[in-house]
Amino acid sequence: MNYIGKKIKELRLKNDMTQEKLAERLGVAYQTVSKWETGITSPDLSLIVPLARLFRVTTDELFCYSESADNLLKEKLENEYEQTWQSGDLKRRFEISEQAVKEFPDDMQWLDRLAWTQAMGSYEYKDDSEYIREQEEAIKKFAAVIENTADGEVRSSSILGIVQYLSARGRNDEAKAYAELYPESDSVRKDEVMLNCLCGEEKEIHYQEMLDKRLFDLLNLIGRNSRLACEAQQGILKIMMPNENYGYYNCILSDNFFMQASFKVNEKDFEGAVEMLKKSLYYAEEYDKFESNDVVTYTGPFFSKLQINTSEICRTGTATRKEEIKERLMKNPWFEPLRNRGDFKGLF
Repeated sequence: MNYIGKKIKELRLKNDMTQEKLAERLGVAYQTVSKWETGITSPDLSLIVPLARLFRVTTDELFCYSESADNLLKEKLENEYEQTWQSGDLKRRFEISEQAVKEFPDDMQWLDRLAWTQAMGSYEYKDDSEYIREQEEAIKKFAAVIENTADGEVRSSSILGIVQYLSARGRNDEAKAYAELYPESDSVRKDEVMLNCLCGEEKEIHYQEMLDKRLFDLLNLIGRNSRLACEAQQGILKIMMPNENYGYYNCILSDNFFMQASFKVNEKDFEGAVEMLKKSLYYAEEYDKFESNDVVTYTGPFFSKLQINTSEICRTGTATRKEEIKERLMKNPWFEPLRNRGDFKGLF
């Protein structure tokens, strides 16, 4: 933003000076003053004090520095950034984070946010070189945050990021070195301590919220890298939610059957692969229905009191889950052997 150029013009006119007169007083060409005022260039640092003296203002005023203005801008950027987690607009999130880093280069939280957004956005590139370039740029930003921040939470966030994306790039030794920097958490979690302070229905709700978090962590830890892992995820969910009101976990089941379809393709069981994809799309659609509601109440023995406010769910894109699955089916080379099958085409 051309703050100083606008301020120079404002003060020049206030002091009834022409560009030529100001240039003469400073010993520069009048074209130079014109370039300052239009934002093409900025004054040399050696001219800042003479400019301030000439206009009888402080250097802070010349630079338009205002702590309250800074705070207003930070608040505006924060609000716009948070809104992108509801809209899923990753491009806008990147623009906001990039602007914030330019405005507040010493704010490591914004640099961490920019790194995460850039890393997440890398998956949208079809070209491998662009995909790699964006991840490498994100890795550099994470490293800068780790080196320069004193904020433990921000530092931990960047350590998680750099470990994840160094590993994705196959740089495992570097990833391990950063992983060693991650702080050990307390042996007793805060929510476990809180459980001892509650009673009645409040305690029951808190317990179910804890159980929901632990279930989510367990399913992610099991992963989907083998058929056994996929079957374990399904089995656990059937036990925990016997009435199949899966809510958010429809998303996990959709990815589960998507992965199982790839196993079927590797085994040349193309008919079985299509059946798995039908299930993946079914659970994706169920997830989209879940997300379309404002507040969802779970049912079943373990989550009878649990309510989910879907507006608080973080979104990474604007497409529905079902649309995302279909896009992955078209792009993913795993499913090339299915492209000409009628039952595969019928999925679209």
